[in-house]
Parts: sequence; C-alpha cells; structure tokens
Amino acid sequence: MNKNILFLFAIILFGISCRKEIPTTNQAVSLGFSADTIYLDTVFNTIGSSTYQLKVRNTSNERVIIDDIRIGGGNSSLYRLNIDGQNSNIASNVSILPQDSIYIFIEVTPNITAFPNPLYTDSILFTNKGRLQKVQLVTLTKDVIFHFPDKFIVLGNAPNATFIPYSVINCDDTWDNSKPHVIYGYAVVDSGCSLNITSGAEVFFHQNSGLWVFNQASLKIGENDDPSIQDSITFSGDRLEPFYENSPGQWGGVLGGIFIQGGSVNNVINNALIKNATTAVRLDSTSTQNLSMSNSYILNSSRVGIYGGFGNMKAENLVVANSGIHTLYVFGGDYEFRHCTFANYWNFTTRNDASVILTNFIDVIDANNQRRRLVRPLNNCYFGNCLVYGNNTQELSVISDPSNSFNYFFNHALLKIDTDESDRGFDISDPLFFNQILDNKDPDFVNIALNRYQLDSNSQAVNQGNISDPLIVPTDIIGANRNSDIGPDIGAYERSF
Repeated sequence: MNKNILFLFAIILFGISCRKEIPTTNQAVSLGFSADTIYLDTVFNTIGSSTYQLKVRNTSNERVIIDDIRIGGGNSSLYRLNIDGQNSNIASNVSILPQDSIYIFIEVTPNITAFPNPLYTDSILFTNKGRLQKVQLVTLTKDVIFHFPDKFIVLGNAPNATFIPYSVINCDDTWDNSKPHVIYGYAVVDSGCSLNITSGAEVFFHQNSGLWVFNQASLKIGENDDPSIQDSITFSGDRLEPFYENSPGQWGGVLGGIFIQGGSVNNVINNALIKNATTAVRLDSTSTQNLSMSNSYILNSSRVGIYGGFGNMKAENLVVANSGIHTLYVFGGDYEFRHCTFANYWNFTTRNDASVILTNFIDVIDANNQRRRLVRPLNNCYFGNCLVYGNNTQELSVISDPSNSFNYFFNHALLKIDTDESDRGFDISDPLFFNQILDNKDPDFVNIALNRYQLDSNSQAVNQGNISDPLIVPTDIIGANRNSDIGPDIGAYERSF
C-alpha cells in the first residue's frame, strides 16, 4: 500500500514539474470589454446607485499584465470601483490569463452641489504597454426633494405591534414639476392641511413607503388638468433602472400606497399614473364621498389596485390593470364608476381570484384566535359603461351576507365571467343588478404586454355604451370625443378610426 502511495505521489510531482509555464506577453494587447459605455441610469442626488459590472477580457493566447487600471477623474471622481475583487479606484499589474476575464464593479453617489450638471460622466482608463483604452461612465442625476421619517406610529400591541415611520408635509404645500419628490416611510398630509400636486410632477417612493391623507386633510392631484398622457403626475418606486420600469410591489407600506383615511375631505386624483405599488390606492371607512378619481392609470400592483374598506368614491375614465390579487376590491361603502377599464393579465404568479370583488363582509381571526365576521353595508356600487376582463375564467365576483344591504348595478358593461351560472354565483339577466351585459366578448386591447388598453379594430366594446353616461363623461381618458359616432364605447377609451 505504501509503495502505491509513493508511486502516485511521484507521478503528481512529475506532472507538476513538467507543466508548461503560461507565457506572458510583453506586447500591448487590445482588451475586450462587455460594453464601451456603462450607463448607470438615472439616480437621485446623494443616493447611491445600484452596482453595475464591466467584463474585461484578454483576447490573446498569452497572459496579459495590465499596467494600470484607474478612474479618469482621479480622487475627485464620484464613481467607485471594485477591480477584480479589490475595492479601489486604481490597480496596478492586473493579470488576466489567456482568453480569460476579470470583472470591474461600478457604483456612483452623485452630488449636485459639487457637480451641478445633471449629466455626470467619467471613464475607466486601461494602460497596457503604452496602449491606452477607456470605457465611458455616464449617469443622469435627478436633483430631488427628500422626505425622511422623523416620527413613528405604533399599531397593535407587542409582540405583534407594527411600527409606521412617517414625516409630516408642510401644511398647504404644492409639489410641481421643478423637482421630483422622494418619500421614505409615509409622507403625511396633516389634519386641516392640503397637498396640491400639479401637472408633470414626479413622486418616487422607497420600499414600504406611501402617502397618507389624515382626517380632515385634502389631497389634490392634477385637480384641474385636462385629460392627457403627456403631462401625467407619476407615482412610482425609487428604483430607476430599466429592470424596475414595470416591476410590481416596489412601494406601499402596511396602509397601502396612497392611503385616503376616513374623514379626509375633497380628495382628487386626476391625470395620474400610479404604478408598481403593493396596494396602490386604499380608501378607509367614511360615510361621505371623499375621493374623486378621473383620467388616471393604476398599473402593476402586486396586491390590489383599489381597495375600498367601506370607502366612498366616484371614478371616471380610469384604467386599473395587472394586479396580483384584485384590480378592485370593494368591502361595503358607496362607489360610482363610469367608463372604467379593469383589465387583469397578471402573469408574475398564479392568480386564483376574480379581478373585481364586491362584498359586504370579511371574515377575520381576532386577538383570541376566534373567527369573526365583519359586515359593512354596500349601499351602492354603480358601474356604467365599464369593462371587466382578464386571463381568468371569472373576473367578477359578488359575495354577500344577507344580514346587511348589498346593492350594485352594472349598466352596459363587458364582463369576463364563468359560463356556468351556478359557478359564478349571479345571473346577468337579473334586472335588479344588470342591464345590457356583453359577457365574454373580446375587448381586443391594443397591446396588453405594454399596458395599452385602447380598443383595437375587432373590439366588441365599440359603440356598445349607454348613450346617457357620455353626457356626463363626454371625453375619454386621453380627451377623445365620445359623441363623434353612433355611440360611446365601453371602457376608458373611445376608439378612433
């Protein structure tokens, strides 16, 4: 046994001693790069970017030793490098084996004060036996107004207490399009105050953040704006890389994204794009109408587009699309929807429930682990010329507790519903709840993958609306005239031929 081990050891030593040394070139080598320019996308002033990578390849058949890798801007550069595993903006004698690569990781924290030009650039310089190569670095910086939390509210009791960090917005403040606003935690519109957000403004939210309208406060978003897609007021997450452009669930805390508390007054959301939240808009209990919503889009909510917990709202020309659970969840209250499109083609996870849920009860487990039913009257829920569609068999569900009122009505609507009446739980021929229903007719949206819910040439919703509703909503979500042909179209868009 010992002889065999010695023999094997001798073979290994012989192989090592005979291994051919990899030659190192003394000539300049043209290095290969995964990109000639690294775009670090748009970042906020003083907030660090995501990490980007550059692959540096030795294209020759010999080892290359790069004499010098460094940031062109030197010590004053705002970019930070990690060169082949070392956190440094300069490295010398960096070796790369033949046909092999190293990686450089890049970050930036912009500073508008030091470098006021919003387009910030630099380069990574590679010196190799007298040959100089470079890769450009480009960052667009947004100078923004930050809202950081300085207080917190505790909901519930230990050990299940929930902490909600928040800051209070200046009373009767106006946010315009001069600088975006970035919110951490909840930004609160305090009691007796208002917040006015005007055309073209941008509001970005960090993870678990939102906007909270207190009792006796008012939120005015695009209050007097005409319908348009050019100057929408945008609410989205604060990750600006292209990967996050349509990524759901980036913002919205335990109270949802935009939380309209019961007792708040005269809230208006118009000409808004609200995207990539958890629950985008949440309405708290109120006995009087406290939200008017129009000419707006709610897209890519990971949970619910609009959640009404005994809410009270009026909406027209509204598109609510692609939610992980529901585009609309109504638990009691008073609602009026005219020319709204609820379209759910969610494909990130499995979605089992209907897109639109109307109910007057929820079952909960209380602190004593007992099951309780909370019942709230659905006093009124009117849908005029509305469209409810998606990729599930059943996209409308109505579930009631007979112990309280449950009133709803669909007047001229296109609905995606189960063909089996016993499975869907309601009868679309019942005149108490339905009038002129198109069931399972193709709305033929222009492009659901791009969230374009205009009606295309084969749409069954064209000219199928109730002529009386357009007298109240004469133009569609982008300002097109609904009275220009033989009848209005169902949904938020009027098809233009």
